[in-house]
Formats: sequence, C-alpha cells, structure tokens
Amino acid sequence: MKIEVRWCPSHQGIEGNEVADQWAKLAADEPDAHGVEWFSTTNPDGSVSARKLRSLANIKRGFSEQKREDAINWAKKQLDRTRNRKYRPDEKKPDQTVVKAKERLASRFYQMNTGHCLTGQYLAWTTRRPDATCWWCQYKIQTREHQFKNPPQWKSQQKTLWATVLETTRKVPGPTRSRDRTNIAKLLADQRCSQAVLTFLATTDAGRTSGTPAADKDEDVASEASEWEAREQEEQAWERQEEEERLGRE
Repeated sequence: MKIEVRWCPSHQGIEGNEVADQWAKLAADEPDAHGVEWFSTTNPDGSVSARKLRSLANIKRGFSEQKREDAINWAKKQLDRTRNRKYRPDEKKPDQTVVKAKERLASRFYQMNTGHCLTGQYLAWTTRRPDATCWWCQYKIQTREHQFKNPPQWKSQQKTLWATVLETTRKVPGPTRSRDRTNIAKLLADQRCSQAVLTFLATTDAGRTSGTPAADKDEDVASEASEWEAREQEEQAWERQEEEERLGRE
C-alpha cells in the first residue's frame, strides 16, 4: 500500500479538506466528538465503567481556557495590590472584522499584530535569515513599519491604505490616524482600521517572504488565525509580566 501526503490550500472548496476542517472544529468544541470510540475500565469493586476519550483539540482548548482564567485572576490580584493600571485585564472582544476574514489573511494580520511575523527583522532575530534586509526593496532593515510605508512596488496600495485610515478615523470617535503620525503597533491595535489593513494585506505580499503560491507554505509554518491564538498570546504576555514581577521582587 502506497501512502502519499499532499498539501492542499484551505477554503478552496476541496471536499476532503472541508470535511476535515469541520471535524477538527467539532473535536475542539465537543469533548465527546463523533468518531471517538468508547472504552471500558474495570473498577476496584469489579464493576465496569464505560468512558469516552477526549480529543486532543478539546484538551488543548481546555488548557487554553484555564490558562486565560489563571492569567486574569493573577492580574486582578496584582491590580488590587498595586493599583497599577497596567494589570487591568483587557475586556475587549476579538475584532469581528478580522475573525470573519479568510483564514490565511487573518493569520497574517494576527502575526503582524503580535510582531511574530515574516519580516526581515523578526526572521533575523529567530536566526531563520542571516540579516534583516528587506527582500522586496533591499532596505537594510525590514520591519512592520517599513512594509506598511516604504516598499516602492506597493506605493498605490500604501496610498489607499493611509487615505482610508485617515478618512475612517476622522468619522469614528477616537484619535485620528495618519501615515506620518501613526506607528504600526497603534494602527494594528485600532479596530477602526482593521478593514483597511486587511485590504492592504490582501492586495500586497506584506508579511510574506514571496508571492503566492510559495508564500502559502511560509504561512502554514506560521501560527493559524483564530480567537484562541490571540488569547494564548495574551496569556503569554501576562506570564512574561508575572515572571518579570517575580524577578523584580527577588
């Protein structure tokens, strides 16, 4: 029997891939997912109990939820003890504009937002590239800021992005955002600008190491876009903060 493993693009109507995606979501949502077999165990008193296995996806989700709960509780204790606003938990719900976007596009958005993205600066820091040079225009350091403002081949998309951002933030309450006065961290954190950023990413190769389809393989290596990933990264930030506090007390 010959077995072949082949990569296929997601959300392209491929029947087997769509079914696998549905089952993966089902496994994460339900402890007793379909297709998981029952097994029996013998109790000390001789009776037999039937139990059902939990899927790995559901177990992982349980860990994520518990970690988030622990992180929030720790932050509340620190807030009560120090009255420092930096410990105030973020009660904002996930950005629905990004959540509803196509998976690969949302993945690039989340990666850009966290800074763990395909930029020369980050890949050089992780030793996946020898230097931080921009592979699009050969600028010496390729950062998130650079990709959103400088590569000449995306000049028209940059113009559209910043014009849309300026217009949107003038209409909706909050600080006005413009190309010269806004750094990328604030742009990506501002939900008013999410649609403009998604459009920019969809029409450029920002956050990629090459054009499609080779870029898709890079994105597969990167983290998947989901509400749970955003939560996990928030939890990791809390954990780092807790560790810094502990070291400071020592």
